[in-house]
Amino acid sequence: MPNVNIQTAVKRVTEPKVGENGYTGFHPGKVEVFKAGSQPAGSDVKPLTSDIQLEHDVQVIARDGARLYMDVYRPVEWQEKVPAILSWSPYGKKYSALDMLPMTIWHSCVKRSDLSGLEKFEGLDPATCVDARGAGNNDGHIGVLGSQEAEDGYDVVEAVAKLPWCNGRVGMAGNSYLAISQWFIAAQQPPSLKAIAPWEGLSDLYREQFCNSESTMRPRRRQLTLV
Repeated sequence: MPNVNIQTAVKRVTEPKVGENGYTGFHPGKVEVFKAGSQPAGSDVKPLTSDIQLEHDVQVIARDGARLYMDVYRPVEWQEKVPAILSWSPYGKKYSALDMLPMTIWHSCVKRSDLSGLEKFEGLDPATCVDARGAGNNDGHIGVLGSQEAEDGYDVVEAVAKLPWCNGRVGMAGNSYLAISQWFIAAQQPPSLKAIAPWEGLSDLYREQFCNSESTMRPRRRQLTLV
C-alpha cells in the first residue's frame, strides 16, 4: 500500500457464529474427507460425484504479516499435481451458499438439488476459497476492492502455487464481487496466475456503478481471460 496517512471509518463486521449460515467454526489444521455419493449439506442437495478432501483454515502470511486463511478442496488422491482454482471473497468461506441464497427472491431460481452445499456465495462448487482481509478469522480490516486486496491476492496466488499438490498454475473464478476482485489481483501480475474467469463483474467501478450513465455503462459480461 502507498505510504499515505488516510483516516478511514472502521466498523467491525458481525462475528461469525457457529450454526449460522452453515458456519462450523475456526479449525486450522483440521482435515476431513467427503465420500462420493455423500451429501454433507443435507439430504436435499446434490450428492458428490467423487471423494473430496477439505483442509480447513490453511494459513497464508501476507507481505505485511497479516494472517489470511483459506479452505482447500482437492482430490483425496492424485497421480500428478493439479492446477488450483481460487475464489477471493469477503462473504465468509465457511458460509454455505444454500443458506445465503434465500436473501434473494426465489433463491435466484437455483434449486438446492443442483448444488452440493460446499459452494460459497457467488463462488464455484467447490473450489479453493479464501476469505479477504478482515473477513472471517482473518487479520485486519476489509478494504472493499482496491490495491490492498490486489496485493493480498498476489501473495495468496503465489502461496497456493507452492502447495505440494499444486502444479504451480492458478486460475481464479467467481461472480460479482468475486469477479471484480479478479481484475485488481490480475493487474498485479502474479507469475503463477494463468487465467481469470470473471462473470457478472465490472472493471471500471467508478463509471459502471457509482457514476453510471447511458454513455458510460458497459454490459456485464461473462468471459475467460488469460493473464
